[in-house]
Amino acid sequence: MKNHKTLLILVAITVVIFAAIIQGLEPKVWMSVLLSGITLASLYFLVASGLSLIFGLMDVLNFAHGVLFVLGAYVGLSTFMNPRLLFNTLPFFFIVVSGITISQHFGRYFWRLFQSKQVKKLLWWLLLIAALAIIAFGLRRFPIRAINAFNITAVGGAVSTAEAQEPLALMIQRISFLFLGGLTLGLLMAPKEHQEETPLRPVWQTLILTIVIAAISYLILFVRDPGEVFVLGLSPDLRFILALITGTTAGAIAGVAIEMGLIRPFYGSPVTQLVLTLGLSIAGIDLIEAVWGEEGNPPMQVPTLFSGSCRSGSIISWFSEHCQSIDVFGRAFPTYRLFIIFVGVIVFVAVGMLMRKTRIGMIIRAGVQDSEMVEALGINVRRVFTFVFALGSGLAAMGGVIAAPYLGVFPAMGSIFLIQAFISVVIGGMGSYVGAAIGTVILGLARAFGDHFVAAGIQLPFLETVIKGSPAIARASTVLIMAIVLLVRPAGIFGKKE
Repeated sequence: MKNHKTLLILVAITVVIFAAIIQGLEPKVWMSVLLSGITLASLYFLVASGLSLIFGLMDVLNFAHGVLFVLGAYVGLSTFMNPRLLFNTLPFFFIVVSGITISQHFGRYFWRLFQSKQVKKLLWWLLLIAALAIIAFGLRRFPIRAINAFNITAVGGAVSTAEAQEPLALMIQRISFLFLGGLTLGLLMAPKEHQEETPLRPVWQTLILTIVIAAISYLILFVRDPGEVFVLGLSPDLRFILALITGTTAGAIAGVAIEMGLIRPFYGSPVTQLVLTLGLSIAGIDLIEAVWGEEGNPPMQVPTLFSGSCRSGSIISWFSEHCQSIDVFGRAFPTYRLFIIFVGVIVFVAVGMLMRKTRIGMIIRAGVQDSEMVEALGINVRRVFTFVFALGSGLAAMGGVIAAPYLGVFPAMGSIFLIQAFISVVIGGMGSYVGAAIGTVILGLARAFGDHFVAAGIQLPFLETVIKGSPAIARASTVLIMAIVLLVRPAGIFGKKE
């Protein structure tokens, strides 16, 4: 009831402020600015929703969330423009996972050989160093920049990749070393104490799963040339869907790796988590720049559904015309931005339904309240929390892919959206999913109307000249809004007092 009252008050205040802002503006102007603000809000929400979920359910503040946004954008761009990178690196990923799968299964028996915690700790560090050394040796002198040169690949045509790619024999040697590295990582991830152990799947299932994952690795490697030509021969719409899938999946997988490797060992130490994720955010951007370069890339091609050289009179006519813009009170508005808004709304509804109406959602909320009781019921809480981290990370990466045709792709885009997402979460209330959504709408509208008035100027009644400001004023407006909200409600609009 209290939340409903807060929401009603917020809506009333928003309506009054909005009515005051649009005074003197033509309907086509304020409607266009309004839709632009909601477009920004949708992109902010895809980042903020993951932050809010992870913090609200796991009490983890992930400063590396912006890196996942950038990762999704670059992986999506590579899939769309130059899939050569994926066909030459995915075999490495799958073979490492294959080694981890079988080694983690039998690793618990390895740790049972040692009783002393000091010995186990020393062995853990030695194995970590060995794993990193083996993987580094397997990837030494790998021509990542040559393979990833976007200007070599002609979109939609046959591609000559023999010069950029390594011979199959050398790639198989690399895969062998990476499998050994995966075996070592699997030992690190295996339970070290008896109380940490979870029920094992049958040995035959583990062996079959290991073989299947390894077979996928070799299959991708052997079809890399025809596979690349096939992907580039697809229509822009299909390649965009494929880019959306691969970018989102890459973000989710990276989230799983972060949770299992960095977050899980330090659930009782929030300060350590903050330091680790902050360091990862810096190292992650450096790694992205090492792979894709420091220079930004132009916007990804907009799908043909939103690129027709015309202006639709309505949404209904757009379904048949596929125009790049739609008429809004006599003013053109890009249809791709409407698609971004649509995705934001769908994600908000879908994740909300997942958390409140499904069994997995109930398990997640119960695990937050009393994880020991949930584990006593035979549910693996760690696996559930890993799913939450993967979900939040995947949403951020999805936002990066969707933003690529709208904003372009550049390494700094993650920090820009991360800051706005943090401000949105703080405004809405830390841990409140609905609050995060409302916070992003407030910030999106503030930025859009702020940018409009900075560019067009403000005509005050007692002045003859139009006052124009700096674009920095529009950017600073979001911080000002956060300060005002925190002065009135220190816990945020929907936050709970500790």
